[in-house]
Amino acid sequence: MKAFPYNPQFNQEHNGMDLRDYFASHAMQALVSIPKLGMNSYDEYAICAYKYADAMMEARKNVK
Repeated sequence: MKAFPYNPQFNQEHNGMDLRDYFASHAMQALVSIPKLGMNSYDEYAICAYKYADAMMEARKNVK
C-alpha cells in the first residue's frame, strides 16, 4: 500500500513511499527527538521505528 496513492494534479498513481515506510519515518522523527532513550546506534532507532510502523499497520486492520 502506498502512502500517496493518487495525485489528482497529474491524474495518475504515485509510485513513491510505502505506507509502512511513511509510518516508520514519522516514528523515527519522534524517537530521535527524545534525547535519552538508551539506544546506542542508528540501527536500533530504525528497528524501533519499524516496530512502531508494523504496529500501526496491524492496528489499521482493526479500525473501521
